[in-house]
Amino acid sequence: MIRKYTLLMMMLLCGVSGLWAQHNTSSPYTRYGYGNVLDGGFGQTRAMGGVSYGLRDKGIINPNNPASYSAIDSLTFRMEAGVSFQLSRFDGVNEKKTEKDGNLEFLAFHFPIKNWVAFSCGLMPYSIVGYEYEQTQKTSSTITKGYLSNTYRYEGAGGITQLYAGLAFRPIKYVSLGGNFQFNFGRISHYSTSSFDEVGMYKTSIERKIQVKDITGNFGLQVEVPIKEKHSLSVGSVFQMKSKMSTDATQTVITSDTMVLDFDNNFDTPMYFGAGFVYTYLEEFMFGFDYKKEAWSDVRFFGEKLFEDRSKMSFGAQYLPDKNGRAYFQRVAYRLGASVSSSYYKVNGEQLKFFSLSTGWGFPLKKGLNPTVMNLTFEYGHNGEVRDNQLREQYFKFTLNATVNERWFVKRKLN
Repeated sequence: MIRKYTLLMMMLLCGVSGLWAQHNTSSPYTRYGYGNVLDGGFGQTRAMGGVSYGLRDKGIINPNNPASYSAIDSLTFRMEAGVSFQLSRFDGVNEKKTEKDGNLEFLAFHFPIKNWVAFSCGLMPYSIVGYEYEQTQKTSSTITKGYLSNTYRYEGAGGITQLYAGLAFRPIKYVSLGGNFQFNFGRISHYSTSSFDEVGMYKTSIERKIQVKDITGNFGLQVEVPIKEKHSLSVGSVFQMKSKMSTDATQTVITSDTMVLDFDNNFDTPMYFGAGFVYTYLEEFMFGFDYKKEAWSDVRFFGEKLFEDRSKMSFGAQYLPDKNGRAYFQRVAYRLGASVSSSYYKVNGEQLKFFSLSTGWGFPLKKGLNPTVMNLTFEYGHNGEVRDNQLREQYFKFTLNATVNERWFVKRKLN
């Protein structure tokens, strides 16, 4: 019966998979570049601050390091799906604003091919764009012998969705290798206007549209380091080359005249490298750390190199009292995490600093070796400061995801 419910869930989620290209956000900071570029990760990793490169858990899907796919039990089929709700608050010098957004987060599948080979595929967002705001500035003018009042209006929408397919294998004991092929697709539009209150002065409009259809890939490594009985250590790393994106893009500038410029294939995604470790004691306590560096300074956006290199550090821990305990809350996983990162763009010549705290729980729906688990995650994030031409953004994000584990590859024996 559980398998029938799983198949029904798969059909329903696949039927609405097109909605993955319609992620919602209300952050003015998505005005820059590709918008809010996400670091990926599902239920467990998000609650642990994003720790994932060294994470080798037999009960989850971890696309951040494709080498982790080979950790799956040889008789298990797995599916993960998630939704989120976010409440954001923006504080400026002269205004305050609160926004609410909800999203379908991800959908992924995972299953073994051999005892030493496993496959995973899924859909998740790569970037999100969504904003609408305006600013008014007054500058001194010799024309009016006073001040000119200039109103700037900004609007943007869209995002890039990522469809991935990955394979992992264990060539020797304790070592796993893996790779993801990723198909990126989606549309992004940025629209801005500049207008003066004074009569007779031209209004300037700039519209930028990007349509993406591109293939990229990354490679991962995980090494299990034997320490002592009851203790284990897993070290991992991921590498992705810089990719020239296949795009159709235009920039339209309207003043007293209209000028349309084509920028096809003048866009890149950055090279990045990530590494981390996870220490585990008796499957009861887990602690991990990740570091990631992205070379955004070498990325073209509308033919220009406008960005700065980005780095991120993540810390996370999990406590699982007794995986096979009789009491239900002994089998619940308790998680905590934090991350610190920088933006890949500058606002008034300054890179923003992002800080987040997260906590979460993994609630098993039944007993067993790999039970189905409902993961709840709460995250608080902060970036920017209250100053001229800059906002402080704070958000509370709630994520709910299901990790469905079923034994689909058992050979039945007839008596």
